[in-house]
Amino acid sequence: MAKNAYGQDTAGDSFRKQWDAAAYAQKAHDREQQQQLDEANEERRHKGLKPRTAAPKPAPPRDLLEARKASVNLDKMVGTSQIVQASAAAAGQPGFYCKDCDVTVKDSLSFLDHINGKKHQRLLNRKMQVPTETLDDVLKKLDQMRADLRRRERQSGTEYDFYAQVRKQQQLDIEARIRRRDAKKKSKLKRADAKNALDRASGVPDEMAAMMGFSSFGSSKQ
Repeated sequence: MAKNAYGQDTAGDSFRKQWDAAAYAQKAHDREQQQQLDEANEERRHKGLKPRTAAPKPAPPRDLLEARKASVNLDKMVGTSQIVQASAAAAGQPGFYCKDCDVTVKDSLSFLDHINGKKHQRLLNRKMQVPTETLDDVLKKLDQMRADLRRRERQSGTEYDFYAQVRKQQQLDIEARIRRRDAKKKSKLKRADAKNALDRASGVPDEMAAMMGFSSFGSSKQ
């Protein structure tokens, strides 16, 4: 098919510039609405009333939050300098620069908080809501995780044993309980030794203190 000097097809009237009729019709409608609003406000001003404002246009629909596909590598730019076209507020400041928001933050933790925050997500046309997962989505995710696990097993040459991992975790829990119990016993014995030493330092025998109705003549502070 023949083309003109602009690379367009010359079949029919395609060499002529194409106009978006719907867009221009919408512009004409908006202009007419604005003229009617101006006339109504002029009458209201003559009557001493406040002018009305046009209804705000509906905001475009925002996307739901999605999991980040690429990992955020915060170490690759450490110790380096980068020239960016930033505003006067963000220029000349050391830290992590966000080109979407034109802002510089001081450390990596603040940068992660920023890219996960509401302001950054709003500029990316996203709202702070996650999509509702269905049963099929959960099953697909489990199949993907199972496939990734098998792939890692083939690469490492070892097979994942679920029951062995359960036994290992149970043994770790038992050891942790034993350590907590021993620490509690040691703390109790230490408090008892301190109390006995305080009673001996007071110089009053325990039998005499018991006869007088006191458990000890020492300080009540442990």
